[in-house]
Amino acid sequence: MKFILTNIKVDQKLITSLPFDLSIQEVGSLNILTEDLKEIKNTTFHYSITDGYLKDFNKEVLDVQGQEESVISEISKTWPLPDNITGSFSSVIINKNTLNIILCNDPIGIYPLYYLKNIEGFFVSNSIILIGAITQCKFDEAGIVQRCIGPEFSNFGSRTILENCKRLLPGEYLKFDKNGNKILSKYDNTLYQDISRSSQDNDLHKGFWNAFKHELDYCLNDSKKVNIALSGGLDSRIVLGAIPKHKKIKCLTYGGRKNYETKIAYRLAKLKNANFKNFSQPDLYFPPVEILKQYTLQTEAVNLCSWLEILEDIGERSKEPILLGDMAEVLNGRNIKKFSSKEFRQTQFIRHQVLRKDYDFENSSKDSFENWKKSISYSHLRWYTEKRLSQFEVSISRQNLLKALQSDLNELFMRIEAHRLPYVELYVELFSWYTHTRMPMAKQILICSSKYRSYCPSMSLQILRLASSIHPNLRLNSRFMNKLFKESIELKELNKVPTNQAPLIPQNYPDFIKFPIWGLRSIIDQYLINRLVKSKDITKRYRLFKSINWAEVYQNSNMEKNLKAYFKNNHLGEVYFKNLLIQSIQRKNLIQWPFANTETINASSLNLEIDIIKAIRKDL
Repeated sequence: MKFILTNIKVDQKLITSLPFDLSIQEVGSLNILTEDLKEIKNTTFHYSITDGYLKDFNKEVLDVQGQEESVISEISKTWPLPDNITGSFSSVIINKNTLNIILCNDPIGIYPLYYLKNIEGFFVSNSIILIGAITQCKFDEAGIVQRCIGPEFSNFGSRTILENCKRLLPGEYLKFDKNGNKILSKYDNTLYQDISRSSQDNDLHKGFWNAFKHELDYCLNDSKKVNIALSGGLDSRIVLGAIPKHKKIKCLTYGGRKNYETKIAYRLAKLKNANFKNFSQPDLYFPPVEILKQYTLQTEAVNLCSWLEILEDIGERSKEPILLGDMAEVLNGRNIKKFSSKEFRQTQFIRHQVLRKDYDFENSSKDSFENWKKSISYSHLRWYTEKRLSQFEVSISRQNLLKALQSDLNELFMRIEAHRLPYVELYVELFSWYTHTRMPMAKQILICSSKYRSYCPSMSLQILRLASSIHPNLRLNSRFMNKLFKESIELKELNKVPTNQAPLIPQNYPDFIKFPIWGLRSIIDQYLINRLVKSKDITKRYRLFKSINWAEVYQNSNMEKNLKAYFKNNHLGEVYFKNLLIQSIQRKNLIQWPFANTETINASSLNLEIDIIKAIRKDL
């Protein structure tokens, strides 16, 4: 649901010229343009709009209206929010009396919220296309280049593709007056607080599981039906197991019916007596330009085209909820890179998997944090080579691009430092949440919002605080998750089903059995892919167990035609586009390894974002 809040006068001609079906709500001298006026919550003292969900545990679970009043009132006077408030959200709140405006989001901020003040006025929106079209502000070349360059192909910190238009930082709270003058700025730094003991002899999983089920009770309190994106992995199983028994469940997965992942997801759905449907439209991995443009306009979140297999098949939906699994991989500590690398797991298999020895962590210090910042800066700045930057048709110099990137990284470093993390290894984890989770991973939530009310309860305020307070020694090596599945009644049956990583072996088997199987399967998969690429024979087997075949994806007969259509009006640079096209053709011909095409689709969608904004401006 797109909206924009502004203090400028908005006439009907402007509204009808926009490619959205917008209505207007006047609030004093402020105007809210929105696709759904019912989404503007009207409480005693405030108007508010929330992407995601916000709930108050101190109110009865079915008291939806009472929760709305209570939560908005709490945000207006308290930040960070107290423990009785939960949700995964970004919110705009207007005080009816003063017309002061509050912008805020949860500790990670997967739902974007943008704000801009210029000579025209003050603007707040959840759509970069809307705010870009209406304001006529210049494009930010540094922001555009960031979206085209790894490792995340995303903007960092508060930067966007529009000059002076900022995105709310993780856990940020801003208060403005009606003219857009900043009154107050605060942050939520409540992650990783009161970290538990490292002892593996504990019952933390019991409290966590009760809290997670409680979270879903409130998250789903306004719907009798619930959809869940079920991959067959452990994170979506946790969500599936926590759904209240009285809800009517439908499990959705992308991929062919014969795919191993689909078979796993089907078994899990049947254990919960849930409806199940899989979706397979391989041509949508390079979709027709009309479809890519449609989802870019609606969600600004096209990245992994697998979701189009589901969304294009179901038609229009009355917004039922859909739940997604853990975007940040918090419970298994997979983003604690030092201990999750393939080399570390292989060399330390006996010590940590078999003998279950504790991990050794380095205590934080001022020097360690400074050294870590330097290493992160270097690892990102090195992407900005002269050769890579020469692809783009921009006027900004390499020196200023590097300066902009460092400034954006510093914003994230500031947010991380404020948490006073006890261990050096946690710097990387929180940085990953602020970058990879908040941007490319979150696009899965945002694209699903085109047909559903899309939620990720694992990313909620309550669950993030709880999970991050579990000592990393307990989260690593799936220790916490194993205990959770082993001792939680609702998860025990789901634990008997294998995962995709260790096929055919039930998940509740010991690690010293599962891990060798996982390793053997990986070796065989690697051999099969190498054989396929070396032989240039697309008919050969791609993996040991049938899965999404990326080599076949690139055989789409319309791939080149569609790619050229995405860049009919090229705003990124001819050299850049030609390199994308050559790369895709070489992957089709198995000259290059047939990786997932997310970087190509990400660039194509960005080009269409810019094109849509410019086209609207021209019409206006």
